[in-house]
Formats: sequence, C-alpha cells, structure tokens
Amino acid sequence: MSSPNSPESPQHTTTTTPTTPKSPAAAPPPPTTTTGTTSSSNNSIEFEPPLACVRRLLKSSLPSTTNVGKDASSAFARACGIFVIYITTCANDFARENKRQTITANDVLAAVKELDFDEFTPELTKFLERHRADEKTKKEAKKAAEGNKKNAKKQKNAPPKDDNDMMDDDGGDMDEGDDSEEEDLDE
Repeated sequence: MSSPNSPESPQHTTTTTPTTPKSPAAAPPPPTTTTGTTSSSNNSIEFEPPLACVRRLLKSSLPSTTNVGKDASSAFARACGIFVIYITTCANDFARENKRQTITANDVLAAVKELDFDEFTPELTKFLERHRADEKTKKEAKKAAEGNKKNAKKQKNAPPKDDNDMMDDDGGDMDEGDDSEEEDLDE
C-alpha cells in the first residue's frame, strides 16, 4: 500500500500534461499573447490570421463555383502565417542593417524584392501610395473638424454681437455707465 504522500496516491496525483478532449471542436485554443503570436511547445513563433479573414480572401479571389474545404482553409491560414513571418524576418534584417528597431514600409518592400517576389512590388507600391494619401486626407479632415469644434465653442461662449456692439468695436463711443443692456443679456 502506498503512503499518503507518495506520488502513487490518488489524492496527491498531479498531471503535467493536459487531458485532451474527445471532440476536436471542443479543444481549447492554444495560449495566445497580446501580439497575436501563439506559443507552442517548441518555442517557435507562430502566427495565423483569423480563419474568417482567410475564407473571405479565398472567396473574393476564387471563382464563385470553387469550393474550399475546411482543411484547405486551415492550410491557407497556416501558409499565410508562415509567409508573414518570412517577410517580417527579412524586413527586420533590413531595419537592423540601418540601425533601426522599427520596420518601415520601405523595409517591407526591400524584403519582398530580396525574397524574389518582385512581381508584387508595383502593386504594393501603388497600395502604399493610396494608403498614405488616405491617411493624409483623414488627418486633414480630423484637424479641420477639431478646428471647427474649437471655433464653434468660441462662438458659443462669446456674447452675441448686435449692431451697437459692432460700432463699439470699431472705436465708437460706449457709455460705460449704462448697465441696462448687459442686464438684458444675462436674463
């Protein structure tokens, strides 16, 4: 008979491996960090875009008569993740060569060329130009909206001007002893 403190005791058994569920659909997702990388037992960095996004891409780029199975969608997601890591690693090398820690769009374009994906360069360059123009437009619109908001707030807080006030601003005589007009505004 085993002692209560022995590892064979049923009340003190601890397992280091998680139990696997009988249904693969009920399997919990692997732990994920905030950056979207998934940790695994071999400590390699993994990334897979969401399956819904991959399916949407496949649906929009393939003929409508083409069906894609679940396994194929998962394989595409895995391939997308591997491609992203591949490009990212090469772009990171370009950034480090230039003594920077931040990967820029130009680093990504250089990585695409380095990895012999030159046929993507013109389309990526056009996309980048459109994206930068869109961001500039959004920034200008936001700035204009903030300016309009400030002006509206100033106009709201400023007392309303009537014809008599305009004359006073232009250097006309204002009777400082007459408080009746100011009392009317406060009411």
